[in-house]
Amino acid sequence: MCDTLVLHDNAGKSILFGKNSDREPEEPQVLVHIPPREPKTELIREGVEFSDKGYAMLLSKPSWMHGGEMGINSKSLAIGNEAVFSRFTPDEHGVLGMDILRSALSACATAQEAVDFITSFVETHPQGGNGAYKGRLVYNNSFLAVDPEEAYVIETAGKRWAWRKAMIADAISNAYCIEDDYKRLDAQTRKEIAPVNERAACSDEADPGRKGQRNSWKRHVEDARYLFFTKGERRRSTSLAGLMRMAAGGSNEGNASGTIEALLSLLRSHEGAPKPGLFLSRMKNLCVHPGIFPKSATTASMSVEYLSGGAIVWYTDSSYPCVSLYKPAILKDGRFYSLWKPIPDETKADQMYAYWRARKAWAEDQHRLMLANQQVFVQSRDEAQRSIIKVAHKAFESTLKEKSSPQRLFSVYANEVAAIVGEWEDRWGD
Repeated sequence: MCDTLVLHDNAGKSILFGKNSDREPEEPQVLVHIPPREPKTELIREGVEFSDKGYAMLLSKPSWMHGGEMGINSKSLAIGNEAVFSRFTPDEHGVLGMDILRSALSACATAQEAVDFITSFVETHPQGGNGAYKGRLVYNNSFLAVDPEEAYVIETAGKRWAWRKAMIADAISNAYCIEDDYKRLDAQTRKEIAPVNERAACSDEADPGRKGQRNSWKRHVEDARYLFFTKGERRRSTSLAGLMRMAAGGSNEGNASGTIEALLSLLRSHEGAPKPGLFLSRMKNLCVHPGIFPKSATTASMSVEYLSGGAIVWYTDSSYPCVSLYKPAILKDGRFYSLWKPIPDETKADQMYAYWRARKAWAEDQHRLMLANQQVFVQSRDEAQRSIIKVAHKAFESTLKEKSSPQRLFSVYANEVAAIVGEWEDRWGD
């Protein structure tokens, strides 16, 4: 189970994107670099193809699959996806939502293009497939697509879909959230819950020419039985409350370091269930730790901080963001630069997956330390994170002033980040 968030400034421009990926606790997931490619028709599998524009991307990728849980491409388009459960059954052999996400990042330069791509894709190709690392889990998908100018929520149910523009502060989780506020629907669903006069040639669901009352997309497609297990509505409520606190506190007035710090704090949150236990109560938290049922846990976390002239990508490369430091990578002029360890391409990611496995055991030890020394641990973690944020912002600002090679310039800042991470981990690694 997962959560994806977006925050805009008062002018409606995106300033933050974030996602926690909750999956099988033993499933490695790391950030990989997909380099630029020549545009071509790409085959996802037999009979399923799309027009790959060749955009480079950073993709948070579970070890066994082609696609990813979340990512950002060289055009600054970020997408996260969620499992949702509908009375319109997904195809047992359909295309994984993570493969759809990677294809959209490969083919789209803007959030609006991603809306058009995803809605067309699910109408043309069956979605579903087994999305589980162990066992079997087949589901439909929702997406949050964000670029520096705007963001959209896209929800699907088999070949059906609905979308709307994201609110100033918005989030999606493992529950449908579009009700009668949709902007567009697929043609069949439109006839069923938003009947219009065909002669009016309505371009969207807000246009005149309606024959009947608009009904809720959520109520029409959702299988509400799954909400008891996913706790998606509860986590979405936590996400929205946290984002609204950030907005009310003035953090959406600009791009000060406090803005990203507040988002990372939200992604680390246990406020839904401070004493979660081993069963369903755990699923109320944004940062989920393993339990008996369901086994889902947060295996990776990523955020994008949109800045004038580019973005900073923040990622854990480890489980449980509450005991992890987010490391930075800079997106500038369509290229990605790591401010920590080099980000491998997917053909050379085995070493990073091994690192993830080692970090998982370390993170579990850290969680026990945090519970025993919570105030001291959290204070030291936040101080280290604050220092990394300052270094990353300084590095980004230097690109606006310096004319030397960004790679050479960033290597100096990468050493600073590595020193902060190393010192903090040594402190808590004994």
